[in-house]
Amino acid sequence: MDTKGNFPKREERVPYGRAIPNEPPKKTKQKSKKKLSPYRQKYNAQHNIKPVKRKKYRKMPAKNRRLLTLIIGILAVVLFLLVLFRQNGREVFVGETSMGIIKDKSVTVESLTELLTTQLTQEVGANVKINETLEIKPVHISKSRQKDVCKMDYLTPQLRQKVTYFVEAAAITLDGKDIVIVANQATADEVFQEVQAEYIPEGEDRQVETSFVENVQVEMKYVDPSVIVAKENAVQELQKGTKVEKKYTVQSGDALYKIASKFGMTQDELKALNPNVSAKGNVYVGQELTVMADQPMLSVKTVETIVLTEVQEKQTVYQQDSTKNKGYQKVTETGKDGQKEVTKKLTYINNELTNEEVTNEKITLEPIDEVIVQGTK
Repeated sequence: MDTKGNFPKREERVPYGRAIPNEPPKKTKQKSKKKLSPYRQKYNAQHNIKPVKRKKYRKMPAKNRRLLTLIIGILAVVLFLLVLFRQNGREVFVGETSMGIIKDKSVTVESLTELLTTQLTQEVGANVKINETLEIKPVHISKSRQKDVCKMDYLTPQLRQKVTYFVEAAAITLDGKDIVIVANQATADEVFQEVQAEYIPEGEDRQVETSFVENVQVEMKYVDPSVIVAKENAVQELQKGTKVEKKYTVQSGDALYKIASKFGMTQDELKALNPNVSAKGNVYVGQELTVMADQPMLSVKTVETIVLTEVQEKQTVYQQDSTKNKGYQKVTETGKDGQKEVTKKLTYINNELTNEEVTNEKITLEPIDEVIVQGTK
C-alpha cells in the first residue's frame, strides 16, 4: 500500500521474498579470512610456507547420481544371482550317463581315467584301455540335486562297473592276419614251443634249431577280453591242418592198407587217387603214390647238426716191376682204412628231410695205402 492507503497495481506487485525491481543487490557478507598470528606469519616466512588453496567441493549433478545409483543396483542384482546360482559342484558322466556329483575341484578327467585304469589293471593283471569317454561338467547343486552328491569312495566303484575296456594281449599272426590271441608274450612263446616240440628229435645232446616256414609274428594289441583263449586251445588251433595231395614212395614192408591207415584214408580212397594200382591192391617198393596228407597250419622247420664217424678208405698204389713176368702181382704193403669226422646239417620240414649239407670234415685216423707190385716182363 502506498502512503495514501491504496494498493499497487497488479503489474507493479512483487511476490513475497523476491527482489524489488530496480533495487540494488544486497551486499552479502563474506567470511573473513582467518588472520594468522604474527608468530605464525614469521614462521611461515622463514620456512617458505605458502598458504594451501583448498579446492571447492563440487556437488555431483543429479543426472550422474541417478546413473550411479542404477549401476550399483545392477551390480547388486548380478551379485545376488551369482550367489544364488553359482556352480558349486562337478557332475561326472560316462558317455551320456550321469554317475554323480562331486565337490572336489582337484579331480580332472585325466586323473579319474588314470585312477580307473590303474585299478582295472590290478584286477585283470594286464594293461587295459577304457572304451567310454569320461566327462566332468560344472553344475549348481540345487536342493533337488543334493541326493546326487557323493564322494570318490562311492563314485569310483560305480564307474568301474559302468565302463567297458579292452585288454592288452598277444595276437599270433600269420602273414599279417590274426590266427589266435593269448594273454601275453610269455604264453605265446609257450604255444610256439609246444607246437615245435612234436618235430624235435629226442636226445639232450642233439643240436636242433627250430623255426616256422611261414611268416609268424606276435603283435601286442588291445582286444576284447572274450577273444583271448587258453594256451591249450591255442596249440590245438595252430596244429589244425587241411588235407592236401602229396607224393609217397612205397617202402619195404609197405602194403596198401598200411599206407591208407598211415594217412587216415580208406583203401578205396587211395585206389581212387591212384588208378595205376591193381584191383588187388598190390604195390612194389619204389612205387610213387598220391596220398591225401594233413598239412598243418604252421610248418615247422628243424635244422639238426650231427657229427658222424665215417671210414676214410685206403688207397691202392700199383708199382711196376720189369723183372717180373706179366700177370705177376704181389701185395708188398698191406693197407688200412682210416677214419674221419663229418659234420652235417640236416634240414627237415615237418619231419621230412629236405636238405643235407656237409659243413666240415676232419680226419681222425690216417689211412695206410696198400702197395701192389705188378710184373711187366
